[in-house]
Amino acid sequence: MKRTLLLILTLLTTLAMQAQPLTDAQRRAQQRFIAQDTLPVDIERLPSRINSHFSEYASHLAPDSSFYFTSMRADMEEDYDRFFETSWYCYLYQSRLHPDGSYEKPIAFPSTINNVKMFNSNFCFNAQHDRLIFTRCTKSGDGELQCSLWQSELGKKGWEKPKLLPKTINAPNSSNMQPCLVENEKYTALYFVSNREHGTGGLDIWYSIVKDGDYNAPINAGRVINTEGNEVTPFYSPAEERLYFSSDEHLGIGGYDIFYSSGALSQWGEVTNMGAPFNSSYHDFYFNLTPDMKSGFFSSNRPNDYFDEDTCCNDIYHFHWKEKDTSATVVKTDTTIAEKIASVLPITLYFQNDYPDPRSTSDTTDVHYAMLYRQYVEEINHYVEEAGEGLTGDTLQQVRKEVAAFMRDSVATGYTRLVLLTQYLKEALEHGDTVAVKISGYASPLHHSDYNRHLSSRRIASLLNYLHQVEGGYFEPYLNGQKAGLTITTDPQGAVLHSFSTSASSETVFGVQAAKDRKIVISEQ
Repeated sequence: MKRTLLLILTLLTTLAMQAQPLTDAQRRAQQRFIAQDTLPVDIERLPSRINSHFSEYASHLAPDSSFYFTSMRADMEEDYDRFFETSWYCYLYQSRLHPDGSYEKPIAFPSTINNVKMFNSNFCFNAQHDRLIFTRCTKSGDGELQCSLWQSELGKKGWEKPKLLPKTINAPNSSNMQPCLVENEKYTALYFVSNREHGTGGLDIWYSIVKDGDYNAPINAGRVINTEGNEVTPFYSPAEERLYFSSDEHLGIGGYDIFYSSGALSQWGEVTNMGAPFNSSYHDFYFNLTPDMKSGFFSSNRPNDYFDEDTCCNDIYHFHWKEKDTSATVVKTDTTIAEKIASVLPITLYFQNDYPDPRSTSDTTDVHYAMLYRQYVEEINHYVEEAGEGLTGDTLQQVRKEVAAFMRDSVATGYTRLVLLTQYLKEALEHGDTVAVKISGYASPLHHSDYNRHLSSRRIASLLNYLHQVEGGYFEPYLNGQKAGLTITTDPQGAVLHSFSTSASSETVFGVQAAKDRKIVISEQ
């Protein structure tokens, strides 16, 4: 019970609202992320010198091997029985990572940074490590934490007294936190998290362009990144041009999952789940990379072997990408990549009735499948309600149950497998493999044959549009014929040929059978 209360307090410090629970169908779909634990990475929990009995997160390894992190601890760590009498503090700490993998004893930042009257939390540095931007939180009158961003300069005598960032960043009546400063030749931008007005959900990722030390009005990172849920802990990798963040709303395994998207500012590619073993059914966040890009850190409240109790609190984990094997085992790697692709094929992707571009007779479309998928998912309740029109009693409930199960299971599963396929295709092409797939398009037999062939062609085109944009446009030169290695054959077959069942819901556009007919299938060539 006491450790459960500590978890609540820790989550309040980062304003990480409790993640929305997955439905059973979504959870089943996400098991594929867990099962595909093939990422070449080693993960280990940092030693007890860093991770205490309580909560550690928001870590950063500097080029000089200085290791910084945030810790939420008690002033009486040994006395669990006095939980409610314990004073809690949240401070920034500094250690050092030695070549043998050991860490020096952490030292708290000076009192100029660690204000004893505030929770001093997540942070970032500029490239020279002489500017620190960090979060401070205070309790409001109703007990809620109110967070703001502060900045300190490194002077001759150490870190100077911090200054509150301007109201353009710290908007009134909102919390602003989790900074990430990005500096490059074109611009300097501060990414951060806020629940200010005019966002898309609870906590959103925003950015501000910094010019001559002035912070411009923040801009929302956009709906590709931000959802109606919570997006937190941004980390931008300039070398990859990729934003890493965590979300409790994007399709994931459970809790907060770590995701990434290629792009910058407000222009982003498709959001991709990092998958296992980075993500678990618990909260996983604060992903970041070391300067050499070969390793990094993240935080998680997943269970570990250090305590007898189920873990309540965040620990810091280190990950290290495994070196590619260039020996004779490369032959086995070839087979493994092919097996990965085969493991997700065939993939069936489903569409709303007459989408994309309803009532069109064109063979092409400008929209991409990810957009159509999101729109389809948003219409789940509408399809469930309409499926049972004219029915009553147990028959009505059964039909609606079938439609809901299909929408929340089969539709989501197809998209999940598509995300995995793009990752595997990229891996194969980077390895020099040749891949050939076939995309077949179908429609329900509710329109005449010519119309259905046009509709099937548009559905195939929407997937090709998706492939042009996903992974930061990686597949575009292959699709345009500029690079060899990927062959895609299209086959717009039109209406599915079958006899409708006698189910009352099958003969409508909202029925399960019609929903199953509106599809494209990706298969091996």
